[in-house]
Amino acid sequence: MAQKRKKRNNRGVPLWCMPCLLTAGALLAADRLGGAALSSALSQLAGNAAFVQAALASEIGALGWQSVSAHEPGAVSIAEVVDAQPLPEALTGADAPYDTDAESALVYESLFVPPANVQQAAESADTPTQTADGAPIKPLTITGESGGYPGQDGVYIQNASGLSYDLAAMLADPVKIQKNDSASEPTVLILHTHASEAYVDQAGARSDDPAHNVVHIGDVLTEVLEAAGIGVVHCRTIIDAPSYNQSYNRAMDIIEQQLEQTPSIRMVIDLHRDSMITSSGTEYKVVSEIDGQTCAQLMFVMGTNAGGLSHPNWKQNLNFAVNLQKSLLADYPTLMRPINLRKQRFNEQATTGSMILECGTSANTMQEAERAIRAFGGVLARELS
Repeated sequence: MAQKRKKRNNRGVPLWCMPCLLTAGALLAADRLGGAALSSALSQLAGNAAFVQAALASEIGALGWQSVSAHEPGAVSIAEVVDAQPLPEALTGADAPYDTDAESALVYESLFVPPANVQQAAESADTPTQTADGAPIKPLTITGESGGYPGQDGVYIQNASGLSYDLAAMLADPVKIQKNDSASEPTVLILHTHASEAYVDQAGARSDDPAHNVVHIGDVLTEVLEAAGIGVVHCRTIIDAPSYNQSYNRAMDIIEQQLEQTPSIRMVIDLHRDSMITSSGTEYKVVSEIDGQTCAQLMFVMGTNAGGLSHPNWKQNLNFAVNLQKSLLADYPTLMRPINLRKQRFNEQATTGSMILECGTSANTMQEAERAIRAFGGVLARELS
């Protein structure tokens, strides 16, 4: 059961947010009265990433936003975003809840922030492009070699959990997961808590069409693993539509039911795509290169029990991810971003091999994501064998 926090942030709304809130409020109120001109104005604002982010940042007290509409391809109106976002009372930037099994996942799933020197290098890149919504894109490669990430043997961790771990001991004594002898006994469960996450070709980087969102990337990973003789169950349900809230609760229900039906499953991959959007509306795409072709970077998001929820096997999960990352980097030196270790558990208590895998960002292309996941699947298949 989700735990809602009751303490409120008393800082109030920052002054820089007031113009956005006043504008949004006035237009929303006027829209209730109808009018083509007002509808047109709302539509234009919906395409302004900086406006939307600022408005929602002031509304919920945190940078970043996620739509909770049905995610049909096309622009998401500011009215839909504000009206359809039933956030818990205490969701503020200063007093963030740690339970992302429930509504708090809306804002606090991805907290990865590139170091200042890395962002500065990206801003100086001379290959500007735009998203389908007209937002500028900057390419970015994050390996962890710079930026102050702690690490060893090329494996770096951004520790946002506040907990300690022994990276050297993990690398010296890897946790191993082996595939089942028969492909008819599935070893891997793939699902998508936020299945509507899409890429740059889709307006708003959202779609409820499995051919155009991260579900397709799961299809590709399934294909690679099955070709290697590894049994896979791929849940293609659009878990986060029509409501984004409670996505993690619904995902956990699916995981528990599938583990009961298929006890042979040994690892669970919750496959997402990330998002990096600055307050000015610039979007970052994370890139690597395979055989001379640009591909997306990947990132493990690993949960812990620091938020107060039971997760007794988080160190084993981290161990597996650390050593898998080492193997991936041996073949593809820039494919993986630093591991993101978090307070939340993200349903990863289900099995020792559970993980969130972020495949690119909303500014990457589907093709870049496909190349990355094929490389990942090949190395994972080898490790499980």
